[in-house]
Amino acid sequence: MLHDVCRSQTPTRTRNPVFRHRLHNSPSPASVLSLTPSLTTGMIQSAAPGEFTHRCATVSFDSIYNITEDLCRGRFSCVKKCVKKELPDQIYAAKIIKKRNIQHALNELRIFQLSYKHPNFVTLYQVFDLPTEAIFILEYAKQGDLQLALEVEGSLEEIQAIHVTKQVLEAVAFLHDNKIVHLDIKPQNILLMEKWPSTQIKLCDFGLSRVLTNQRLLEMSGTTDFLAPEVVNYEPLTCATDMWNIGVLIYVLVTGHTPFGGATKLDTQSNITHCILDFPSDLFEKISKKCIDLIQKLIVRVPKRRATVHESLKHSWICFNDETTTTTTTTLSNEEIMNSPDEEIIEEEEIDELTNEIDAENFN
Repeated sequence: MLHDVCRSQTPTRTRNPVFRHRLHNSPSPASVLSLTPSLTTGMIQSAAPGEFTHRCATVSFDSIYNITEDLCRGRFSCVKKCVKKELPDQIYAAKIIKKRNIQHALNELRIFQLSYKHPNFVTLYQVFDLPTEAIFILEYAKQGDLQLALEVEGSLEEIQAIHVTKQVLEAVAFLHDNKIVHLDIKPQNILLMEKWPSTQIKLCDFGLSRVLTNQRLLEMSGTTDFLAPEVVNYEPLTCATDMWNIGVLIYVLVTGHTPFGGATKLDTQSNITHCILDFPSDLFEKISKKCIDLIQKLIVRVPKRRATVHESLKHSWICFNDETTTTTTTTLSNEEIMNSPDEEIIEEEEIDELTNEIDAENFN
């Protein structure tokens, strides 16, 4: 039986540090450099006539930009660094999406149109609509993404994690208020706009994002370590799915490790569906009780029992100021974090209540 809340026992797993394979800088194939828009047969205009005409360029891509190197590749697209020919100091990111993934392109465009005024979303400047692919000219993050910082630092100081998480929550609150779910919140999709350790961030990559309607949303995609149980079990997705992602993100930021990592993807998915979460002393010795409390409120098996984005923004950890965080996180021991008598009683009562509810539901 799957529990609503995370059990405290230590699961069998591999503690995976967060990592990814990176592309070596290399010139792009010559075929990519000859890109001419077609407003009559372009993939976007053919799928959504007239909807994005104001976004689409009327000149060829290679008449304006030079592609200099690959930045990253995903399942549905690739991103390349490009510069303006006349102003080589102006750098952009060119996201190239193949026609077979037209729905992902349309999803992203609609979110860009909605979010362009929000400070925590990457900016879209121009669209090249081609017969077989679309190219988005996006704001370029010279400092890379949050994953780069984690690879260098190992983990973040708690005050840094708070600043990052708060901005992510504010961006996600904007999406949820507009009935949009991101579904792929992870360090690679959080861009650093200033030199580290400054923490101005912008959320990017809306290829998996969806608009919530009255129809059930079912998806089987995302990054394994960040998948919510409802994704693994092919159950309906809601705004709560993003909140699970944010809970995992916080865990990763403060420890540099994933909470459910297994030796294989199947092992990881099994750990996720059983929601067996622990806070080992070697990782959480100096992490505040408030941080752990927010993680526990987000990484919850049943979606409706997770904290919402607006509840999370009001959480005491997010509302920490610099002085409070600096003094609190360095003085709390792991024993104090995990064994507060008052909270332990409340936690046990909540667990018993939730377990009884699940047993009753299973019995019926």
